[in-house]
Amino acid sequence: MSVLSTAIYTVASEEEAQRFADMAEGMTRSYEAQPGFQRLIVARAVNEPLTLVTISWWETEDALRAWTTNSSYRQAKDDAGGRGMKAKMEFGRWVPVDRK
Repeated sequence: MSVLSTAIYTVASEEEAQRFADMAEGMTRSYEAQPGFQRLIVARAVNEPLTLVTISWWETEDALRAWTTNSSYRQAKDDAGGRGMKAKMEFGRWVPVDRK
């Protein structure tokens, strides 16, 4: 059993949307260093260019919670190009999934 974390964000401009999408590579490297991390996807919505979606898979909810409450989480976003970016989270949820 894994835990899937999903979030939908909106940004104010095309430039910010591209910056957010460009953070994926740097964020993936930071996530990969975290115990329990399995996979990260960052995608732009096709019909809403200022909407972005993040999806990450974790071995356990404890591993996910440890990462999101760790100061390294914010630092990883800043280091990946997100410093000063104002992305509004519209939706966020964690759900258990069976990865057969």
